[in-house]
Amino acid sequence: MKTLKNYFPRLDTKQVALLGLLAALLLILSRFTFGPDWLKFGFSFIASGLIAKWYGPIWGAFVAFICDFIGATILTSGQPYFPGFALSAIVGALIYGFSFYNRNHLSWTRVIVTTAIVLVVVNLCLNTIWVITLQNAWHNSGMLKTMVSTRALKQLVFWPIQSILLYVILNNKQLDRLRADIFAR
Repeated sequence: MKTLKNYFPRLDTKQVALLGLLAALLLILSRFTFGPDWLKFGFSFIASGLIAKWYGPIWGAFVAFICDFIGATILTSGQPYFPGFALSAIVGALIYGFSFYNRNHLSWTRVIVTTAIVLVVVNLCLNTIWVITLQNAWHNSGMLKTMVSTRALKQLVFWPIQSILLYVILNNKQLDRLRADIFAR
């Protein structure tokens, strides 16, 4: 039976340093997004996937929250902090973590299904709720339909792209050797 200790392991100095580098990578990748505010696409899922595979769901959720908070408060200019996106980041990290953690090789099926769950639960449902709330668009049914259908189409288009990128990067042999060197006890 798995306990919390299995998902929240103690880290040594090298592991903390690597986690810090991956958190920095997550922050950097989250700054490079394309598209309007309500239809953004970025590559931060790569760093989230690496953190989830190497550190598990609890560390992944912790780093996701910290990076979201830093990115939304320190790295933005004058916009108020909205905790809904932090919840989205935490949920995404938990999903990736429970699916990818401690797996030497990730199958196509696991990556495709996990990516679909994150895209639907986090990006389509939660993030759409936060964007609609921030734009105060709950009373505008035309805007709601357009936003939801556009965001659903975006998730459908990027599902194979994210799945392929995650599969290739998370199953990379050089990255596996780096992880083995850092996590060797």
